[in-house]
Amino acid sequence: MTNQNAQFAGSIPTIYDRYLGPILFQPYAEDLASRLDVTANNSVLELACGTGILTRVLRDRLPASTRLVATDLNEPMMQNATSKFEKGEAVEWRQADACSLPFDDDSFDAVICQFGIMFVPDKPVCAREAHRVLKRGGVFLFNVWDALEHNDLGRIAHETISGFFDRDPPTFYQVPFGYHDQDEIRRVLEEAGFRDVRFEFVAKVGIAGRAEDVAIGLVQGNPVGVAISERDPSLLPVITNAVADALKKHFGETVRAPMRAIVIKANA
Repeated sequence: MTNQNAQFAGSIPTIYDRYLGPILFQPYAEDLASRLDVTANNSVLELACGTGILTRVLRDRLPASTRLVATDLNEPMMQNATSKFEKGEAVEWRQADACSLPFDDDSFDAVICQFGIMFVPDKPVCAREAHRVLKRGGVFLFNVWDALEHNDLGRIAHETISGFFDRDPPTFYQVPFGYHDQDEIRRVLEEAGFRDVRFEFVAKVGIAGRAEDVAIGLVQGNPVGVAISERDPSLLPVITNAVADALKKHFGETVRAPMRAIVIKANA
């Protein structure tokens, strides 16, 4: 993934995990893991594990003897993920590109991914790779964000950030909230060989006690902060404060943000 919008490095993984993890990703990790039906002798491959939020939930929920392999192309994110686990916990960590998986055909009973498919540059290739490594009848389970209009945190951040630039505004938020067309997703999966493709909208409410903390995550906990700094480093704290003010104006002191994602499940 050479796309700059997928480069989570430097201080981003720590900020992402601390400020965005609890409000955005933990609720959907619990939801996604609850949908995975595997047995003790099965094997599970996680794509784009990031800072290990879903990985932690999976390992806690899955039978102890279920093989769990967590992968990500981004090494700094994986370093953060491994810190969530004690030595000896049964997780295999592999740096891997979702478009070129280093696993044999028919290796896994399930492939799962939390909010990572949107960042994959070649989604048809990724779907074919997921299908290739799945055993016959295995499941591909993942989620994506619905449009910005259904996700106030991303919308407010995107609109506030864009307002500081007369031209060439950072486009990061168009990526995670830009892959939700069900017809397109179904086409990609079916052309890769998947069948029985199912979609479900899942609404949650993200809760945080301080708008300032959420703003730090939304501005500095993903590549949009790098894009801002490349244009004008002095704007980074200014925009962070502006996003915090916009969040307070919209939600009040305590953030309770409606969120909506789409869960996709398909059989190999």
